[in-house]
Amino acid sequence: MNPIQIIFFFVTALLVLVYGGYYFLCYYTANHKSLKIKKNRKFRPSVSIVIPTWNEEDTIEGKLKNTLKLKYPNKKLEIIVIDSGSTDKTRSIVKKFKKIRLIAEKKRMGKANALNRVFKKCKGDIVIMSDSDCRLDENILEKSMPYFSNPKVGALTGRQILLNPDENIATKTESNYRNFYFLIRKAESIIDSTIIFHGEFSAFRKELLENIYSDSVADDTELALRIRKKKYRALMIWEAIYREYAPDKLSERIKQKYRRAQGLIQIMTRFFSTFFLNPSYGYFGMLIFPVEFFMHVISPILLIVAFITLFFLPLNIFVLIIIGIGISLLIKRTRIFLLTFLHSQYSCLKGMFHYLFNGSSHAWEKVHGTRRYGK
Repeated sequence: MNPIQIIFFFVTALLVLVYGGYYFLCYYTANHKSLKIKKNRKFRPSVSIVIPTWNEEDTIEGKLKNTLKLKYPNKKLEIIVIDSGSTDKTRSIVKKFKKIRLIAEKKRMGKANALNRVFKKCKGDIVIMSDSDCRLDENILEKSMPYFSNPKVGALTGRQILLNPDENIATKTESNYRNFYFLIRKAESIIDSTIIFHGEFSAFRKELLENIYSDSVADDTELALRIRKKKYRALMIWEAIYREYAPDKLSERIKQKYRRAQGLIQIMTRFFSTFFLNPSYGYFGMLIFPVEFFMHVISPILLIVAFITLFFLPLNIFVLIIIGIGISLLIKRTRIFLLTFLHSQYSCLKGMFHYLFNGSSHAWEKVHGTRRYGK
């Protein structure tokens, strides 16, 4: 066996070991363990909900109506829209809602800058971020806020339910990805903390918030990592549900995923020295962060190496592998899994190269396929 063939089998074995091992660990944990957090179910802290906007005239009215319907004591709820230089009717629509506070920025400086500004103006003990292209279940605060009665919890995020999971191949791919994705987040939260948060619904103790990088793309995950760095837990709460549309076009799904991947790679590399194999952060430092770093940063590169070295294998082994892949693609479940996995890895690779050669895209772009609510 020549060196190139050894590289192929080593890389392939490493990928199978990490992904297979971590998946089965998370599957077992999510299905046989529970999140053991002592909490007061009647705990109702004061809450500030922050909704960042930029040219959201098509969705902001519905978002505000949805937010105002949340079941929570009115005296303990503050809703703030931070608008980054919209040029459409977003601001005029917001002004129609007397209970909503509008903070208007003259120039569009990116979401991170907007958040750094608005967090200082929030009055609530808990600050929540929620994007305008999602809808929160009316009991999401009643389900999630009691976890903050536990002093060890510093941040939490919710679980997405897709409104169009079976619309077409793009949404079916996203639905399959989300099923796997949230199982991992649930297990990580049970073990210690999850690394990835969601801008659709993320909640933080205000006293723990600090400025994020001005060029941050994954601002939600950065805030969660900053809070975990302070030795507080960051959890995904299974019963805290928000709903949104998946992009109905593969091109939009690719744009959404690669930009998200870019942000995660950016922030993981910045916090690498803090968490990677650091025993002072327990299972988070020794297991969760290293595996997530592997999946987002190392794995896409190893897949390229595996693909290139595949062509240097003996013909009989090469043919067997191709036949195995072909059979896998004929089986619906494995086909969806493989296509979803490869699409996600492609997004990570594209995001990585964009970040390395072009810097971060911190002025976010809208994905129109997720904005289909109307008023």
